[in-house]
Amino acid sequence: MPKNQLIGQKFKLGDKVYRKNIFGTTLKIEKKMGTIYGVRTKENSRGSSYYYYAVEWEDKRRTENAQHSLEIVN
Repeated sequence: MPKNQLIGQKFKLGDKVYRKNIFGTTLKIEKKMGTIYGVRTKENSRGSSYYYYAVEWEDKRRTENAQHSLEIVN
């Protein structure tokens, strides 16, 4: 079986993004917008690589988020 391959980046530096609601709640949660200022790959325990993005949010907090937990602002 072939090893998992890294799929291309969805976002570029400077892109505006929202954090997806990954908690499965039906409550209306206010979306906060952030700007990507860094990107790196991390490897999980099974050897698969994933993209992680450094995001600065509107309130000046900075976090690192997995690619699958972000969505681009249209």
